[in-house]
Amino acid sequence: MSTLSDEELAYFSDVFAPEDDSTDNSLAKHSLSVATEIPQVLAHILGNAKLTLLAEISFYQLWFPLTLKQDDLGQFSPQLGVPEVIDMRGGERSWRLEHVKNIKVMDNDSAKYVEVLSLSSSGMTIKVPQELNAKMPHLTQLILPNGVHLDMVFEPVRTENGIMAAKISAEGESREMLRQFLFSEHKAKYSHLYKNINR
Repeated sequence: MSTLSDEELAYFSDVFAPEDDSTDNSLAKHSLSVATEIPQVLAHILGNAKLTLLAEISFYQLWFPLTLKQDDLGQFSPQLGVPEVIDMRGGERSWRLEHVKNIKVMDNDSAKYVEVLSLSSSGMTIKVPQELNAKMPHLTQLILPNGVHLDMVFEPVRTENGIMAAKISAEGESREMLRQFLFSEHKAKYSHLYKNINR
C-alpha cells in the first residue's frame, strides 16, 4: 500500500473539496475518490498503477491510473491514465462492448481472421472456426476498426453453439490502446452520462 505525503494529501483535499451546489439532479450526480489500494479484479488490467482515481458515473466506475509529477518548483501535478470502465450491475466486471463491428482477431498459429462478437479489456466472445484449438492459450492480434493491431494472449474458457468465450491479456502499449478504445466506445454509447462533467 502506498502512503501519500502531506503535500500530496493537501493537493487532493483542494482538488476534491465539495462545491456548494444547490441543484439536486440525481442523474447528474457523480463522485470522485482517490484509492491507494486497487481491487484485485483490476490489478492485472491496470498494470503497475500504484494510485488510482475512482469516478462513479451512474452504474459505472471509472478507475484512472494516477501519477503525481513534481516540477522544479516542488508543485505536484496529477497525470491521469486511460481508465478501466467497470460495470457494477450484477457484480463487478469490466464493461463489455456488445454488438461489435469491424473488430477481428488474427490467430498467429493459423493466420486466419476470426470475427469478434463482444469485447472487454479482460475477455471477448468470437465465432469459432473449426481449425481453432479450443483448449490452449493463443498468441493473437486484435485488429481494431481503425486498423491498429494489438498483441494479446487469448485463453479459451468455453465453447457453445459455435461461440467461444475467452480471457484476454494485453501488456504495455497494447493494454493502454485497448483501454482507450473501450473508454471511447463507452463515452460514445453513454454520452448523456458524460455531458455534465466539467472537463
